Amino acid sequence: MKLPEKINEVSINPEIEIGVYPPNGFLQFNEANLGNGDYFGFYWEFGKENQEPIICEMIHDEGIIVPRFSNLNKFLEWYELNDFDWGEEEIDDEKFYDFYSKKGNEYLKQNNPEKAIEYYKQSTESFGEISENWFKLASQQKRIGNELEFQKSIIKSIFSNWAIEFPSQNAIRMFKTLNPVEELENHPLLKYRENLEFSFGGKKENKDYEIITQIIKELYEIGDTKNALLMEQNYALMMYWETSSFQERNNFDITKWKNEFKQKTKGRINNVG
Repeated sequence: MKLPEKINEVSINPEIEIGVYPPNGFLQFNEANLGNGDYFGFYWEFGKENQEPIICEMIHDEGIIVPRFSNLNKFLEWYELNDFDWGEEEIDDEKFYDFYSKKGNEYLKQNNPEKAIEYYKQSTESFGEISENWFKLASQQKRIGNELEFQKSIIKSIFSNWAIEFPSQNAIRMFKTLNPVEELENHPLLKYRENLEFSFGGKKENKDYEIITQIIKELYEIGDTKNALLMEQNYALMMYWETSSFQERNNFDITKWKNEFKQKTKGRINNVG
C-alpha cells in the first residue's frame, strides 16, 4: 500500500485494520479525533493499493466510514483551516468523487444525460466503492439505452463497500428486475439475483448468507478476486451485526474469520510503505 508523502505529519495507528469494522485497509490516525470511536484514517480501495489512499472518517454510532478527502494533502488543508481541530469549514476538493457527482447532477438537471454520464464515470473512477455513484451512472446508461454498460454498472452498485454505504432499495430493485444481456447472463451475481432479499438482521433464518457464499465461491472460480474479497467482507460485516445465536447457527466466528481474511489479504495489508 502506497503511503502519502506527508505521512509524518499525522500520527498513525501502528496496525492497519483487517476488518470487519473498520473495514480491511483502514489505517487510523489521531489528528481531528473526536473520541468515542469517531476518527479519521487512510483507506485504500480494493485494487488501488498502489495509489495513495483517500481519507475517511469513521462514524462509530452508525457503523460506517465516510469518504471525506481525496488525499492527505486535502485533509491537512482542511485541518489547518479549522485551526488544527475538527471543524465545519470546508475546502474545495476537485479531484474527489463528490465533486464529479455534483457536476453530473447539474447536467442531469439540464436534461443532458450524456454529459451527466461523463461526470458520473469520473466519480466512480475517483472512488469506486460507493453504491449510489454506480447507481446514478447505471440509471443514466439505462436512460440512453446502453443496456450492457447499465448492467455492468448496476452490478458494481451491489459490489460496493457496505461499510461505507449499503445499496439503496432503488438500486436493488433495478438490479433484481433487469433482463441479463447475453454477455452477463452467467455472471455469479446475476444468476442468483432473484433469490437475494438484501435484508439482514431480525430473522431467525436468512438464506441470503448461503447465496452470497455461493456467489463468492463462483467469483473466485472466474478469477474475480477483487469483488470476491469485497463481498466476503460485506458478508462478514452483515453477519457481525447479527445476534450471537444467529452467528452460532451459521458457524460464524469473528476471530476465525479475521484470521482467515488476514491471510487472504496479506498481500494487501502487509505492504504499507
